[in-house]
Amino acid sequence: MKEKNIKIVRYVLLVLIIMIIVMGCKINEETSEEGKNEDDISINVGGKDYDILVRSENLSDVVVDLYGIDNATSIIFNDLVVIGVEMARDAILTDDVKEMIISTVLENDTMIRQVLITDNKKIFDQIEGIIIALMNGKPYDDQVKEINRIIEKLKKE
Repeated sequence: MKEKNIKIVRYVLLVLIIMIIVMGCKINEETSEEGKNEDDISINVGGKDYDILVRSENLSDVVVDLYGIDNATSIIFNDLVVIGVEMARDAILTDDVKEMIISTVLENDTMIRQVLITDNKKIFDQIEGIIIALMNGKPYDDQVKEINRIIEKLKKE
């Protein structure tokens, strides 16, 4: 009888050990799947809007590489681009710097015909806000009014 009890206890322990191992592996698989889902999260931007964002980002990168410019942001509207710049300390946005930016932009994006440039911090922040809204999935059409306001301000300067 004792020997039978020992066999039953061993059998139950063996089954428990196997269950623990199987359950432990399943828990690990579920957490690794959750990790994969977090990595797959991306910004939802429409195709045409995405292309405009990529072009804008490329132009900003090209401008920021120029001497004397610490930061740049841009938004493309048809064949026009509005560029906001933050100049380096002791650097000033002169006509020569503007010409350098314009020629660089026109060389790097053949679809651009007109370039408007500003070092106004408020306008820089407005452009950044538009870019962030587009990156968060808001349609480009919702931003047109704001972009037109910026363009009109810069054309008056």
